[in-house]
Amino acid sequence: MAGRGFKHEVPPIYNERIMMLRNGRWQMMTEPIHFDRPVAGVGLAASFAEAWCMDHEGEKIGLIPCAEGGSSIDEWSQDGALFRHAISEAKFAKENSELVGILWHQGESDSQDGKYKEYYEKIIRLFHELRTELSVPNIPLVIGGLGDFLGKTAFGAGCVEYELMNEELKNMHIIMKIVIMLLPKALHLTQPEFTSMRCLREYLV
Repeated sequence: MAGRGFKHEVPPIYNERIMMLRNGRWQMMTEPIHFDRPVAGVGLAASFAEAWCMDHEGEKIGLIPCAEGGSSIDEWSQDGALFRHAISEAKFAKENSELVGILWHQGESDSQDGKYKEYYEKIIRLFHELRTELSVPNIPLVIGGLGDFLGKTAFGAGCVEYELMNEELKNMHIIMKIVIMLLPKALHLTQPEFTSMRCLREYLV
């Protein structure tokens, strides 16, 4: 999830212990973390990191932005640009840090035309490939489910299978022992601090 929240709607996060990888170096985190579109805004990553810092006094956390808003699961195939970029950034970060988790919130583009039927196998394969490529077979995966806030017109008119997508995500917990966070009342979330605290609690379990 790249983040589309409005900066004026949430308190800004300024924390010298929260870093982000940009232009080949670690720097203090600022929003938008994912600058994939002119409409890029606040997402869940910063408030998740803030909550993590509260639970890990004295430690730093680094965010590796790799999201692409509106991307489909097929665009994350192993030979695709998004996957290769994510692997490249993560391997670069591993040179002087430890990978401790993957945050994933995607699927709106796959919640139409019956694509959910293939989503389960594709995302299982994707996460296996991520863990294999990065040599982190047991890294935690925190996944946000889809909500119903796209509306009934334009893009939202076609993406109506989010509940079926969430059912596919629930099944993954049995196979990969990942954390599933289903957020049924928001796709472009309006309360990132609240939802990020929930994600962190699940991550720490």
